[in-house]
Amino acid sequence: MRISTGGALTLLGLLGLAHTTLAVIQYRQVLKLSQEEFEALPASILLELVLSAAVAVLGGYLLTGPVKVAIMPAKGRSMDISSLRTDFISFNMRSRAMPLDIPPLSS
Repeated sequence: MRISTGGALTLLGLLGLAHTTLAVIQYRQVLKLSQEEFEALPASILLELVLSAAVAVLGGYLLTGPVKVAIMPAKGRSMDISSLRTDFISFNMRSRAMPLDIPPLSS
């Protein structure tokens, strides 16, 4: 089984995000033990978060392959014509199957 470059980058990015999560949890536990208030995350954790997210997004982009452009012809027939949307024209209501003598709810 061969893994592509995009798959490897995505996996690496997700592993980096998991490691960042564990680092944040550990940092919060250290703050609790030292009875300090949480102000902000350290720059190293924020940098790891940004880099891991960027690598994961880049890997996902490379994994999907080339993007195809969707072009609508100028003189093409529109899908907004009501005859093509029959599901909006006919209403199939379920109220016909309900009994008419429904007793009131007692509280």
